[in-house]
Amino acid sequence: MKQRLFRSILLLTGAAVGFVLLLFFWVSCQYITQDSFASLKREANLLIVADGEGNVPVSELQRLQIADRVTLIAPDGHALYDNYADAVSMENHLQREEVQEALKGGEGRSQRASETLGKNILYYAVRLPDGNVLRLSRTNDAVFQQYKIILGYFVLLALAVLCGAFWAAKTITARILQPLEKLNLEQPDSEAVVYPELKPIVEYFELQQEKLQKEMRRYKNKKQELKAVTNNMDEGMLFLNPVWEIESINKSAVKFFGKEKQELLGTSFFMLDDSDEIRQLLQKIEQEGKGRLVINRGSSYYQLNGSRITDKGFVLLIMDVTARTASEKIRREFSANVSHELKTPLQSVLGYSEIMLSGLVKPEDTKRFLQKINDEAHNLLRLIDDIMQLSKLDELTHDMMEEFTLQDVAQSALARLKDKAGRLQVSLQLVDSTGGDSKLLGISSLMEEIFFNLLDNGLKYNHPGGEVMLRLSEGENKYTVSVADTGMGIPGSELPHIFERFYRVDRSRHKAIEGTGLGLSIVKHGVGFHGGSIRVVSTVGQGTEFIMKFPKPKYEEKK
Repeated sequence: MKQRLFRSILLLTGAAVGFVLLLFFWVSCQYITQDSFASLKREANLLIVADGEGNVPVSELQRLQIADRVTLIAPDGHALYDNYADAVSMENHLQREEVQEALKGGEGRSQRASETLGKNILYYAVRLPDGNVLRLSRTNDAVFQQYKIILGYFVLLALAVLCGAFWAAKTITARILQPLEKLNLEQPDSEAVVYPELKPIVEYFELQQEKLQKEMRRYKNKKQELKAVTNNMDEGMLFLNPVWEIESINKSAVKFFGKEKQELLGTSFFMLDDSDEIRQLLQKIEQEGKGRLVINRGSSYYQLNGSRITDKGFVLLIMDVTARTASEKIRREFSANVSHELKTPLQSVLGYSEIMLSGLVKPEDTKRFLQKINDEAHNLLRLIDDIMQLSKLDELTHDMMEEFTLQDVAQSALARLKDKAGRLQVSLQLVDSTGGDSKLLGISSLMEEIFFNLLDNGLKYNHPGGEVMLRLSEGENKYTVSVADTGMGIPGSELPHIFERFYRVDRSRHKAIEGTGLGLSIVKHGVGFHGGSIRVVSTVGQGTEFIMKFPKPKYEEKK
């Protein structure tokens, strides 16, 4: 630091002296040059005044003895006369700067090295009334000779000033740095400062170092947090430079492309996907600042969201929307099915009522028609109840969970169907091998609805003298619930579809059996809500068994 400060003071002084010398040199050159131009102009005016008409004929120039160089130039640039060279052999002067200025504005001047004489020349030109151009010029030799003499004195003065500056810089540097050399700027301590004047500086260093360390820690933590967040995101994230090359990519995006991370970094996005829809998306992001696109890859759907980040590039987010796309499809199909299923009983009610209103029904058939209307109205109510039940499933949250036992739920469902089982002459039984205390976390009313729907189906699709068996058992980590009947069974081709909404097995064979086709859909959603699984085993003509498994609760995780 001592050497730097010393050199700085010395260089500053030297620069000041050098600047003054250069300024003097420039001012002197300008003054001498302008004075020389003025002298040439006066001389040219004397030549012009000598001729009564303001023109200067060649004969007059040949007669005069002029020390400066005189050239008479025709309007087309050819030399008519020159007192220093042969005018005939001289090149065309039309493009010379001073000639151009004189032809356009009446007079012109310039300074350059003469190709003819090989010296630095001052040129002054004036346009004559006859269109010719009179040009006078002289060298700067005498001027610069005088300047060299003056410059020599200034060089001696500058050397003397620099010697003084050297001594002053050395002395001042030593005095300034003596207390500063005792400071440890890597670990500044304001209490150890010798001079009070330096204490604010050291305190400032202390504060700045503390801020810098704090910012470095914060930056490091933020960088680690960002890395942790992006690497644990389910969504793929890419940062692209302005030419669409991958600058950064997280694990999910690497998995999406199915390549190594190092292989992807620096790769143009167009090398990974050159489809028209991707090109249109990237073009939209570049022009509008953001864009969105859903693409299909095999059985999966992905949504690409892109945004521009000022001039540094772009960020691209890749989200798996397969589940959402499937959900939207199911919702559309459900809406269409609801409309159809609601329309069917309403049309029946409307048809029977219109026949009765028309008076075409015989008195003895009136009761039968009214019964039809009543049955369809009940079907409509059951359908509405099941639709509402499905809608409520979408609103359930795990915050609503409570503790209940499978035995209580099973007994409640059996009690609701006891009378119906008696009418249909079907045996309804409960077999419990759990010990009577099968506790579960969930929504008891939903679990009861699951049991009720399965038991109700077992009764409806059975025959007199048949039976429906509800079994409860437990393993180490799970409860097993099965509902088995001795009914007509389900064909193997129908099994993959029985949990679909509004699906009913071979409606033509079971027109007399009431149902909405939503019961098993409610069962599947309810089992899934409780974290369970369900499968079905069926043999046509022998019966059907639904087997459900539910995980035992971990009470420490209960919210």
